Amino acid sequence: MSTYTTFGDYIREERSQVGLGLREASRVLGISASYLSRLEAGEFKPPSGSLMLQMAKVYQSDIKKLMDLAKNREAEVMAADEAVAPAVQAFYRLAHDQPPETQEAMLKGALDALQMPDEQKRQILNHLRAMLSRAHGNDFPRLANNDDGLFAFDIAPRCLSQQYLRNLARVVLKKIFGSEIPIPIPLETVVNKLDRNIILVVHDEIECGRLRDGSPAVLGMSRWSPDGRRRELVVHEELFEAEDPPSRRRANFTVAHELFHCIEHLPLVQARNPAVMFARKIGYLTFAPELSGKPWYEQTNGQKKLSSREEWREWQANTFAAELLMPDKSVMDAFEELFEVSQLIAEYGNLRQFADEVARTIATDNLGEETSLVDRFDVNPQAMAIRLMNLDLVVEE
Repeated sequence: MSTYTTFGDYIREERSQVGLGLREASRVLGISASYLSRLEAGEFKPPSGSLMLQMAKVYQSDIKKLMDLAKNREAEVMAADEAVAPAVQAFYRLAHDQPPETQEAMLKGALDALQMPDEQKRQILNHLRAMLSRAHGNDFPRLANNDDGLFAFDIAPRCLSQQYLRNLARVVLKKIFGSEIPIPIPLETVVNKLDRNIILVVHDEIECGRLRDGSPAVLGMSRWSPDGRRRELVVHEELFEAEDPPSRRRANFTVAHELFHCIEHLPLVQARNPAVMFARKIGYLTFAPELSGKPWYEQTNGQKKLSSREEWREWQANTFAAELLMPDKSVMDAFEELFEVSQLIAEYGNLRQFADEVARTIATDNLGEETSLVDRFDVNPQAMAIRLMNLDLVVEE
């Protein structure tokens, strides 16, 4: 038994010891993955005796230990909270480098897509306006304190190259799986085994609420736990439990993306300014595509210049996620297996469209099974298309 002493930590470790993921364990126990993960995270009180008996049976655990930990459950230590902080930070990332009139249109458009009372939208919009105004001011004491105009905890990210991120993903995979890397990557196994202080939490709602069509506005989040002792990787329950491939694959990328925030960016806050841990609600959000793309503001074509700290953090997290889910050697081997060439040339149309078609193409593998690169790695076509271009597996004529 480990040194964990809380009820949630104990049942999470016991579940891991018997090799059950959140989905499998919740189904066996007859409860939702969201409820189980939030029990493990300490968000809910220990359950009834009947469920604890069932847990003890399924996990092959000591029921007396479960009961003792349930009685001695520590009181939650809640950090001082600023309710809209993560949402403000994420919206700020989208709008900060635009002229004021464009900022206003972007922020109003994003808020209009949300299903929330008009008064709440007005409050958030006013908060965003204040943050953007402050960001562009000449407040020298603020600048001297390394505050870029958003929040004091907005610590500058380290300068990490694509090669560094690739090597980090390789180290993570090797640490967990050795030389035999399973494809598709079982992400819950990665999170469970990588660092005991990073935990996966499935939530039925994350910040901001929902879009007008009823779908989640926020897909995932990485945050410090209220007591500041661990990092929580939060994914929306609707994605985590999704059966349809697009949603499931979006969940995969969301988990891998937020994992990097937990590995790299959250610790920077603690290392450089421990005092802010209890001064703000600290976290990074992954918005639904409807809130970060068309039609609510016009995007520009071509490569985007990364100019803010948030943009650099997001680029790092996206690059790491791609390297983790689609290891370069595994992608190149699968590409050659399916297409029997080391490279394909786009002879018509644009390269991105061609790469997308290649990612979806059904071909026969070495076992005689029909599959595609998208199916093999369980990622969305857009992610695989970008990976094929980055690895020069598809090139222009």
